[in-house]
Amino acid sequence: MIDNFSIALTHVLLAIGLWRLLHRDDLDQEVSPRDAWRRQRDAEARARDAASDA
Repeated sequence: MIDNFSIALTHVLLAIGLWRLLHRDDLDQEVSPRDAWRRQRDAEARARDAASDA
């Protein structure tokens, strides 16, 4: 009984993890890490400029 429970528990946890990974929004974006870094850097620069202008 304990063996069946432990096997079922691990499989359910793996299924939950897989479900959560497959439904992430960032999986739909095909952006290289360098492009993502540039976008983040540019967004931070725009936010700094907007804050200094206000």
